[in-house]
Amino acid sequence: MTSEATLAAGASAPGEQSKTLVDHLLGQVRGRADAPALYTRSGERWIQITWGQFGDGARRIASYLISEDIAPGDHVGIWAGNRAEWHTADAATLLLRAHPVPVYQTLSAEQAQYVLNHSETRLVFVESEAILARVLEQRDQLRHLRRIVVMEGVENPSPDGLVVPWEHALSVGQEQLDRNGQEIDQRAAQTQMDDVVTLIYTSGTTGPPKAVMLTNRNIAASAAGLESIVEVGPDDRVLSYLPLAHIAERMVSEFRSYRYGNPTWFLDGLPNLGARLREVRPTHFFGVPRVWEKMAAQVKKQIAGSSPARRTLARWAIATGRRASDLEERGEPLPASLQRRLNLADKLVLSKLRQALGFDDVRILASGAAPIDPEVLRFFRSIGLEICEVYGQSENTGSTTLNFPGRSRIGTVGEVFPGNEVRIADDGEILVRGDVVFPGYLKDREDTEATLVDGWLQTGDVGEFDADGYLRITDRKKDLIITAGGKNISPGNIENALATHPLIGHVVAIGDRRPYMTALLTLDPEEAPAIAGQRGWPPSDLAALAQHPGLRDELQKHLDAVNAGLSHVEQVKGFAVLPEDFTVDQELTPTMKVKRKVVAEKYADQIEALYSKRDD
Repeated sequence: MTSEATLAAGASAPGEQSKTLVDHLLGQVRGRADAPALYTRSGERWIQITWGQFGDGARRIASYLISEDIAPGDHVGIWAGNRAEWHTADAATLLLRAHPVPVYQTLSAEQAQYVLNHSETRLVFVESEAILARVLEQRDQLRHLRRIVVMEGVENPSPDGLVVPWEHALSVGQEQLDRNGQEIDQRAAQTQMDDVVTLIYTSGTTGPPKAVMLTNRNIAASAAGLESIVEVGPDDRVLSYLPLAHIAERMVSEFRSYRYGNPTWFLDGLPNLGARLREVRPTHFFGVPRVWEKMAAQVKKQIAGSSPARRTLARWAIATGRRASDLEERGEPLPASLQRRLNLADKLVLSKLRQALGFDDVRILASGAAPIDPEVLRFFRSIGLEICEVYGQSENTGSTTLNFPGRSRIGTVGEVFPGNEVRIADDGEILVRGDVVFPGYLKDREDTEATLVDGWLQTGDVGEFDADGYLRITDRKKDLIITAGGKNISPGNIENALATHPLIGHVVAIGDRRPYMTALLTLDPEEAPAIAGQRGWPPSDLAALAQHPGLRDELQKHLDAVNAGLSHVEQVKGFAVLPEDFTVDQELTPTMKVKRKVVAEKYADQIEALYSKRDD
């Protein structure tokens, strides 16, 4: 297709798109009060929370927020892991037409301070004493914050009243519910489709993060589009485990449950993911590439450690599945003999592998937030699991394109999401228009106008459609790293911080499609020899100096200091000192900008060495 091609998906069914999340939530609470809404882990068992109990808790917290003078349009922060209190605080905020502000658990105190200040958050829910300490570290800088509610670990309010326990907030809310109940009902009834449902803070290429505003209309359009593709309903089972500050997890494990009434299970720590998947047996599951990579590696490891006979049988079965899936991928029919072998392989091995993963009752598996290795997708197809790669941004509710179940195409990010129009601009940039597209960034008219042009979202990604309407991502206009875990990271912030040391000439942060961040460093050709002379290091040449233990120790101390101010996912886990500085027309443009692609290709061996040393 030409660069001017525009593809429009069929519109999704409009029936439920006029209902807000609050309408859906209250419908579940009133109509299915005794049905399970949430499951939380306690020791060796799951504790059930019904829709009636969930609604009661959300109402009590909403009453407490009114007592704290939270008005429509005010911002309420939530800085916690996936747990029942997260959903309760979020639902309470939505009932009052206030705006939730999710905060990634991994943010440093300074980074969280920016989010809370920029959003003018007046009250923040935090999970624990550890996160409370990060808030208090920045207390003098938090101009708008008046109250901190701690979900666990704090038993009594602080003497100044700034910090209160979750149970205290519930108690106050209950005590004042008779007085506040009518106002809760009025605000809930006044909720509009264009009300902001949440802020999503997303990394930009330069400078501080931007606050994406998403509305009820955006959420409804995304949910309705998925509903037109795959079966959804109250009997679905979802395991919540990715950060709720990310729109993908919010859609999968919270917002969809308000719409369809299905229960959500909360993971009690990533080390337990495999065991909990087998217990919950989710019907829908979304994973970032790193999750799928680890699952595939674990299956292969278990097969390698089995008895010779079992190992031989498993490898035969997977090879049979691979041959069948390769033919299906090419659109070729399976010979009858291969079909018989596949049926036997599935009965003896493949079905058991799916059951061991907890995916024996799944209807859709999806991967997104970062590109995934096609070989990982092919491995899962070999055992009978189709992982559908999706593509989107926070700015369009994570919904640009999707590989539809039953017709996904490896190497693409799928077909246009229902209800969208997707166009390829003359310069190759992917543009999106539809009800999933956000109204703008909070307090940032300039970036909003640059990102939304005549209703089209400028994604910053470059791509092309194939002859069948499947989109391929070929490049990225915006300078942004997306890790294998789906984290968006601005390399400029890391590079600028590392480059402050006088020994360092240039810094290139590495981490795209990788499990963690590393960096390539060059030495300043003037400063480094001078400093070496002062320290008594042999300053013969940059290549020799790059290997000197004293220099590496000093750079490591600098790296440790920089990491202390970064979030966990931004922290640089290793570095390589290159033997020479970058030069114009090689690694640098005439304006002294680093050519990342050139650096990645030229120093591929050094980069691979950084990742072969660790397995995080």
